[in-house]
Amino acid sequence: MPTKKFPASKTRGGVQPKHHARKDKITAMMRRAQILKAAVEGRDVKKAAIETGISPKSASQQVSMILKEPAVRASFAMIMEEAGLSDKFLAEKVKALVDAKQTLYFQKDGIVTDSREVEALETQRKTLELAAKLKGHLREQSQLDVNVGIMAMVVAAMKAKAEADEA
Repeated sequence: MPTKKFPASKTRGGVQPKHHARKDKITAMMRRAQILKAAVEGRDVKKAAIETGISPKSASQQVSMILKEPAVRASFAMIMEEAGLSDKFLAEKVKALVDAKQTLYFQKDGIVTDSREVEALETQRKTLELAAKLKGHLREQSQLDVNVGIMAMVVAAMKAKAEADEA
């Protein structure tokens, strides 16, 4: 089967078609800087990528790849350090949140009658989950993994019920 060859006018003599984003080094560096700036400012990095010329269809994937690059990660770490968010500072904050407390107030007829300080369990749980993820001890499961796990539990429960009915 012969391979199809495109006329030179279609490929523009080997030059990238106009509808693709430029890929020269300077433009790539500017894109990375804009995406990093958007991340630091808390803006939508996908939108920032699209604004820099990356295709909307591949923007999520491109941003993910860019943010994983060692140079980008190092730049982000430097920005965090300059903002006062050193590893030591973050560790101290995480430690404080692991020991978080909350005050519960009890009232009768709109008048506070008692208050108690208790563990802020949800805050502690979320903090420990974050710390475990940062240290690499916990990874997010995909929705498929969760569905398979639930299905396995349902099947096991049905088998146990069927065995109990037979006995």
